[in-house]
Amino acid sequence: MSNTLCYFMTAISDLVATHNLHSTLAGDPLRALARAHLFVALNQMDGRAKGMAIQFLYEANLIGNHGHEGSPPLRPWIALNGANLTDIVLPRANLAWSHFVAADLSRADLRGAYLLCANLSAVDLIDADLTGANLAGANLFLADLTNANLDGADLTDAKVTETQLGQARVTKTTRLSD
Repeated sequence: MSNTLCYFMTAISDLVATHNLHSTLAGDPLRALARAHLFVALNQMDGRAKGMAIQFLYEANLIGNHGHEGSPPLRPWIALNGANLTDIVLPRANLAWSHFVAADLSRADLRGAYLLCANLSAVDLIDADLTGANLAGANLFLADLTNANLDGADLTDAKVTETQLGQARVTKTTRLSD
């Protein structure tokens, strides 16, 4: 594990455990501090470390999640708008209900990822590998899918246009809404 990733995880853990990040309101300086830690760290990490950092944030319920059956989706505590997630490696990751609005996920390895109802609005997914990913109910409004590999992906009930799909690599195994 890289020093940057260790430092980042320690800093965020402290903000959650010691400073009660989960009890803050929108606009709270603690949220801005957590976001600053994330953005600085991401610019120093390779794709695998970025994947570990995002999985850590997801499991800590900081970038959205569904919580428990029957409960409403959790809102993100740390906004990923503009986050540099290029080349991120997250195959088969569970990221259901997560919020990646306006993040750069170009060249992401999201093969087999579970992105059910994820908010991927205005996300850059250029050259991303979403082979076999579950994007059912995902919000892909204004997402750039240029050369994204959607072979075997499930886009049932996803918010995506024919124009977007025309820019991606869609195959006969890609599942689309009727």
